[in-house]
Amino acid sequence: MFERWLEALREVAKAREEEARRLVEELCGRALAVALFGSRARGDYTPLSDWDLLAVVESGDYRVEHRGVGQVVWLPLDRLKEVLEWSMVVLDAVMDAKPICGDWGKLEEVKEKVQEYIKRRGLVRTEHGWLPA
Repeated sequence: MFERWLEALREVAKAREEEARRLVEELCGRALAVALFGSRARGDYTPLSDWDLLAVVESGDYRVEHRGVGQVVWLPLDRLKEVLEWSMVVLDAVMDAKPICGDWGKLEEVKEKVQEYIKRRGLVRTEHGWLPA
């Protein structure tokens, strides 16, 4: 019985990985840079963990889009300062980011700006989120 459950888990995980690969290919064709964040980027994921993806774009709307295998955080460079004022998800996404494709230099630029914001605001990351030191 346990072996059947494990085999089903492997099949589901494989199907989700294939779907995630297709999503990454789509995003890499649309964004300046794409990065993985969350449990898969940190290395503490399970076979059923979702894929959290950061898509850096030149302009547009900031949004969190839920897809079948996880979420996509769309971060427009022209609105970064504004987004930092009200989205803690962006702090996690950028600080955990593991580049997948695109212009890694742009991703580093974003990371530097986010680090400056964190320092200026005196924030520290805790298990409950970003809080003032």
